[in-house]
Amino acid sequence: MKKLTAFILIISLLQSLCACGAPASETSAPAETRVSEATPEPAPEASPGEEPGAAAESDPPAEEAEETEPDAGTDAEAAPAETHTKYFTICFDDGITQDLKIMEIFRKYGFSSCTFFINTGLCGANWYWVGGMFDRPDVTHIRFTRKELESGVYDGFDVAVHTLTHPSLKSYDSRRWVIRDEVENDAENIYRITGVFPVGMAWPCSDNDVTETTKKIVYEDTSIRFARGITATHSFALPEEFLMWEPTCSIVDDDLMAYAQSFIETECTEDMLFFVWGHGYELDVHDAYGRLEELIKMMTEADDIVCVTTTEFYQLFKDQIPSLK
Repeated sequence: MKKLTAFILIISLLQSLCACGAPASETSAPAETRVSEATPEPAPEASPGEEPGAAAESDPPAEEAEETEPDAGTDAEAAPAETHTKYFTICFDDGITQDLKIMEIFRKYGFSSCTFFINTGLCGANWYWVGGMFDRPDVTHIRFTRKELESGVYDGFDVAVHTLTHPSLKSYDSRRWVIRDEVENDAENIYRITGVFPVGMAWPCSDNDVTETTKKIVYEDTSIRFARGITATHSFALPEEFLMWEPTCSIVDDDLMAYAQSFIETECTEDMLFFVWGHGYELDVHDAYGRLEELIKMMTEADDIVCVTTTEFYQLFKDQIPSLK
């Protein structure tokens, strides 16, 4: 009996020793029941005004690129030609009701290469005295109202600056902020109306109302990079500087059609520009709508003439011709 008791004690001792030395993997819980105790990541710091510990719902959206207004002419399909090219452009000033008849002629020939220079500070103004200058009291000079402009009266055409109120800008050479406001506020109004920011203008009044100081102020203080004058060059030469860009002739020039024919017939050995300007009321005074239609018909039917707006021409040649010399 004593031997049996001793044997049982020995067996129990051996079992205890085996249990104490067993590998941990054999005595731990099954893998599928284990719970990982990873160290928790620190919570993000709360933004100013946010309750501490508040969890973000989602990552913040990527910051959107700031929208910038498109510059006029930059969406044009025209590109500098690899060979010498003949360019034609035309423009009308003041933003007056005769422009409706002008655009009707243009649309008849699928022509849209015209710039209309307008004064947004004179919307609806009636310059009744203009007809009297030509002893034609029946000729009107009535600008479109703001409502008419916003209705899209110039849709499909280039619209650019003629200053807010058509002053003689050189009178303000010593008060440059006046020049800046006349030009830049007109440009901003045009942007609000058309959705395109103009980079060009037509000088109001005459070339005698512009000085080197005036040009410098416009260049330094505004977004304008080209400005048309009114002194005829009677040539097809490109401008030497864009801030005093002179046209070939006016729409009522006695030699207009002769210039048009010469432009068509002249061999193009260098880049050429036929640039016509005017006012809609002049077509009434001189009964010249037929002349305008004939001109547009000739230009659009010529195979080797590229029709562009003044803004498109500037965009094509801005790297070759300086705005200010």
